[in-house]
Amino acid sequence: MTIGFLLSGFLVWSVVFPATAESQEPPPTFPAQVEQVTVDVVVTDKKGEPVTGLKKEDLEIYENGAPQTIVNFDAVELAAAAPAETPAFRPRVSTNTGHDRRQAGRTFVIFFDDIHLSPFTAQRAKAAAADFLRTETREGDRVTLVAAGGGAWWSTRMPSGRDEMIDLVKRLQGRSVPETGRDRISEYEAMRIHVFRDEMVMNRVQRRFETAGLTTMTQQSQHVTGPRAVEDPVVTARAAEVYFGAAARNRITLGALERSLQALMGVQGRKSLILVSDGFIYDPQLDLFKRLVDASRRANTAIYFVNSRGLEGLPLAMTAEFSAPLPGEDIGSAFAESFEATEGSESLAADSGGFTVGNTNDLTSGFKRIADETRVYYLVGYNPTNAARDGTFRKIQVKVRAKGVQIRARKGYYAPSAQQEARSAKPADPEFQHALDSPYEVDDIPLRLTHFVREETSLLGRAHVLVAVEVDIRNLALEEKEGQSTGTLELLLVAVNRETGQFVRQDQKVDLKLPPATRERLARTWLPIVRELELGTGRYQAKVVVRDKATGRIGTVVHPFEVPDLSQFRVTTPVLSDTRDDTEQGGTGNRLAILARRDFPEGSSLFCQVEVYGAARLESSRMPRVSMGYQVRRSDGALYTQDAPSVINPTPAGSLSRMIGFSLADATPGDYEIVMRVKDELSGKSLELHEPFSVTPALSSVPAAPSSR
Repeated sequence: MTIGFLLSGFLVWSVVFPATAESQEPPPTFPAQVEQVTVDVVVTDKKGEPVTGLKKEDLEIYENGAPQTIVNFDAVELAAAAPAETPAFRPRVSTNTGHDRRQAGRTFVIFFDDIHLSPFTAQRAKAAAADFLRTETREGDRVTLVAAGGGAWWSTRMPSGRDEMIDLVKRLQGRSVPETGRDRISEYEAMRIHVFRDEMVMNRVQRRFETAGLTTMTQQSQHVTGPRAVEDPVVTARAAEVYFGAAARNRITLGALERSLQALMGVQGRKSLILVSDGFIYDPQLDLFKRLVDASRRANTAIYFVNSRGLEGLPLAMTAEFSAPLPGEDIGSAFAESFEATEGSESLAADSGGFTVGNTNDLTSGFKRIADETRVYYLVGYNPTNAARDGTFRKIQVKVRAKGVQIRARKGYYAPSAQQEARSAKPADPEFQHALDSPYEVDDIPLRLTHFVREETSLLGRAHVLVAVEVDIRNLALEEKEGQSTGTLELLLVAVNRETGQFVRQDQKVDLKLPPATRERLARTWLPIVRELELGTGRYQAKVVVRDKATGRIGTVVHPFEVPDLSQFRVTTPVLSDTRDDTEQGGTGNRLAILARRDFPEGSSLFCQVEVYGAARLESSRMPRVSMGYQVRRSDGALYTQDAPSVINPTPAGSLSRMIGFSLADATPGDYEIVMRVKDELSGKSLELHEPFSVTPALSSVPAAPSSR
């Protein structure tokens, strides 16, 4: 058994343990700092079914034709399982602790390339993607939906997030409008003319223009096939216009693809990026293509291209939309246009070890084939015999000692190069960006996160929303200065609207100066940090990234929530707390301290506070009449305490607020629930709220900190 860590995207092995008694050969040993290349290998039979039971000795791997020694081999086989019918319950409080999220299930990124999707083809693609989410994902799978144009970046775990993910897919739209004018030039032709000054393509385009009745600057016969002496300005100007537009769109798509792949680095298990697109050309002027191949290798992620064009017939230039027929000598090039238009996306799939689903209207079967391939595969690692860091492309070939099988693995990788790494574009804070983009939470710093929707702001249709995060301080690198524990936390909060893709972001530093008594208390209850947002009605996903400045250790947590219709009869999110907030103006303590935790020690006093909005009012006094009562029940249904419904006394302005409280002196440790019933006595509308919490034994000492990884 070996243990390793990542260095510059390569796996660096540094510890070697003795082999088990069953092993017949000594374990491979090699010095530290040797860069290992890892390849996912898929082997299928003639029917396309995965081949199982292969061993290390059944495989051979070559780099640039030179045989390589396999030093790491793992056969992965996941049992086929039907998707869960009922979505899992989502707790009120989200946390990044409890289990290793990086090890559970598979990881899929559905990359919806709305920049290169037409409105028509997008409908076909969305239907297939929705079927994939509904029938092919299984419990524990993590799915991220990314829209190239920035309209979505949403991660969720199956099956609890399936419905919201399907709903989000349905809202995406294609943005590409095909060119059908008489001066149409394909993006590939534009590149060949503008970048490479390809005279044969110039001739072809000029003939087509003149046949369609367009006037060029250097009129020529429709049957001239050889190179011309003079470039036509009409053709070159139109080519430049089309090329710059295509290059700009490609940069958007490829940049978002690179960011999506970088987010998967460090995630274990099978990872698949499904590129849903009409395709894009291969432009050698864009180094993003090379960087994407390198990113797919570093993330060990296969790219699958789902060509949403579907079953294609005649080329666009030969359809009824064009009244003038093509010159005979240009018909062959017209049929090549479909390949040219998707060469870039197809090459990414092939080079990364994926495949292309194309020339079919049954995209659902293509998605199923991708899902099936993620269940059975072989993870093969080798140390390249060529250790030069020259940045060159190294071809990879995998062979299997079996007949009648098909093998799919990525075709190669780019060797590392210090100069290329220095030129690579990196975000201002790559660690924060990686943690923000990753579909998995990071638990190096344990966190809790919840939300509270409160009153409407002065801007109608928007609510004050409090986002409460609690940080476990026990593993923070705090320094003792002048009798206080000091340190700095860097915090990033992002809340994204599911429907619109719009987001709000807050960055800040939190300086800690904790007296001994405060540090001991926070070791039990964790450090609370509350931030306020102004959000409109809709469904959101909040993500918090916290970093210990002293050590660089990071924790992240994701929390889904909803801002309801503010115009309806509603109750604010209940605040459960065992502490009053004495920081309010005047020190009155009329509000409770905002907490994310839902566990309270036995013997303490627990309070719950709500505010009521949207109630009907009497015509005479303009005052509402709302009653409220509650019950507290144990998990077995036994009643612990209750209060009969009574009218909430409004303030002179007609505001409604109630705080309830009860002692936990007689509460045995376990799970409980507050059931609150609120009724508008004038309209007859009623609401029932359920707030779970736990009673814990009174602790006599600070709990031990979780072990660091």
